[in-house]
Amino acid sequence: MQDQDATLSDIARRLNQDYGGPQDMPVAFFITDATAVPDPAAVIAALPRDAAVIFRDYDHPHRADLGYHLRQLCRDKGVRFLVAGDRDLAETLMADGVHLPEVAMARAGDLRRQCPDYLITAACHDSAAAARAGGLPIDALLAAPTFPTQSHPETFKAPQTTLGVAGLKPLVAASSLPVYALGGITKKNARQLRGTGVAGIAAIRGFGVA
Repeated sequence: MQDQDATLSDIARRLNQDYGGPQDMPVAFFITDATAVPDPAAVIAALPRDAAVIFRDYDHPHRADLGYHLRQLCRDKGVRFLVAGDRDLAETLMADGVHLPEVAMARAGDLRRQCPDYLITAACHDSAAAARAGGLPIDALLAAPTFPTQSHPETFKAPQTTLGVAGLKPLVAASSLPVYALGGITKKNARQLRGTGVAGIAAIRGFGVA
């Protein structure tokens, strides 16, 4: 495969191989957002089995119904399905794990005791939070925003607030957990992540099917 033909998942897999971490961790996370990606089923259909899906869509009027549909697609495809920010919904949907916002990292302990087999991920925005997460039963961190992102317009207008490659490296160094780059990730800029130590990538629009 020519490098220019590599998919975002291919690039994520190379980053994961460079990282050399646990083999049972996903190489990439697709985060759902019906506003940004109206057809998540198409994205899920194109994902490799070593990817995972984080079901976000907090404000969807039929979140549980949509979650059930996407969870079934993930189960049929053989990719892991996590629910963002809602353990009760995760249990209802028989999800494989939960994604926590950074402010809720402390809930990881209770979550692990209640659901010992869950894959638990958390958002992380700086090196201090990355260091704190190491003392919690969290499996991986999603570091954001790595690049300017349309998901957060205030950040998109102020790129100096993004981590960038320079800010990502110390965050990764401060973490004892696998770190995945999130925020504005595309096929073009994902190649810049080589050498940062990330275990893979997470994206919303970046997995869009052309």
